[in-house]
Amino acid sequence: MAAERAWRGGTDGTKWMHRNLVRIVRHVPLRLMYGFVAVFVVPFYFLFSKGYKPIYHYFNQRLGYRPAKAFFGVYRNFCRFSQVILDRFYMFGGGKFDVQVEKYHLYQELAEGEPGFMILSAHVGNYELAGFSLVATKKRFNALAFGEEAEAIMENRERLFAGTNINIIPVKDDLSHLFALNNALDNGESVSFPSDRLLGNQRTVTCEFLGAPAHFPMGPFALAAQRDLPVLTVNVMKESAKRYRVYVNRLQKEGTTRGERINAYVRQYVEHLEEVLRKYPEQWFNYYEFWGDERTMKER
Repeated sequence: MAAERAWRGGTDGTKWMHRNLVRIVRHVPLRLMYGFVAVFVVPFYFLFSKGYKPIYHYFNQRLGYRPAKAFFGVYRNFCRFSQVILDRFYMFGGGKFDVQVEKYHLYQELAEGEPGFMILSAHVGNYELAGFSLVATKKRFNALAFGEEAEAIMENRERLFAGTNINIIPVKDDLSHLFALNNALDNGESVSFPSDRLLGNQRTVTCEFLGAPAHFPMGPFALAAQRDLPVLTVNVMKESAKRYRVYVNRLQKEGTTRGERINAYVRQYVEHLEEVLRKYPEQWFNYYEFWGDERTMKER
């Protein structure tokens, strides 16, 4: 995850870069920025990032790419990730994208209804755009944001979302975010959860993913099973410089016990995730050994 942390921030130099990127992308064409990063920035991460091996293993072991193809797949993955980051800052600066939403009616039906519902996302594509593509006039859209996000990114989000029905719930060590998301669901709002990464000592669910067992956080799926809430998966995938496609799917309630419902939700979530990764293999952005043992994953 070193490459991701470097983009998201933590050092004063990176925070300065984030603040100035918003200004830069207002005046420099995106394609030119993509080219600059691909030539001068991505090779640095390609050579020195700890994320190289996990992504290489993803292409080679999980997708079955031959070594040479997997090698170039890593480079293209890093390029795609940098483009997604630049797109976020382009959006922070007021830029617009052509966004096509598949099965929008699945979201619209829940957004216009009374009960709250859950949206399960993943570290693929550019989920940042989901709030703009799936904003309902009646129902508030709440999204969890992790503490590792840079201060400048959070500031830009707050400014950009001001006056909208999009609300950011930061994940905090005191677990106050759990009360916030439960209140949101009680109020009939939607809550978005990234559901493919473990934090701390979370309980996990093991599911076959791209041909090998992988661990997923139990929390979002257990909450859906416990509260009997409607559940959507949403993945926002980059197709070209200015075009994205949003894939919306509804998870079906299966099983009679809580454990059976949790496992069913995880299985369906993984099926939809596999589907988008088959179409967009270079947009998987988990930079650690995702298919490692449970202890290793919890340390990430």
